[in-house]
Amino acid sequence: MEGQKEEYAAIEELKEKEGTSDAVFEGVKAANGWKTGKMVKEKDYKDAVDAFGKAPMDGREVKKNVQ
Repeated sequence: MEGQKEEYAAIEELKEKEGTSDAVFEGVKAANGWKTGKMVKEKDYKDAVDAFGKAPMDGREVKKNVQ
């Protein structure tokens, strides 16, 4: 990763760039404790939106690798 600098951007800029809906954006902010103007890496933003979209609607925790 030498010579490759990870850029930070305001979450509002990433919302526009990625075309995230208002409802999903506000949910992601609440789920991650983000405030207006929060600066994150684009990958972190995409991961947060993806995780929010996969989370159960009733808020329960999902147990992984349960046998």
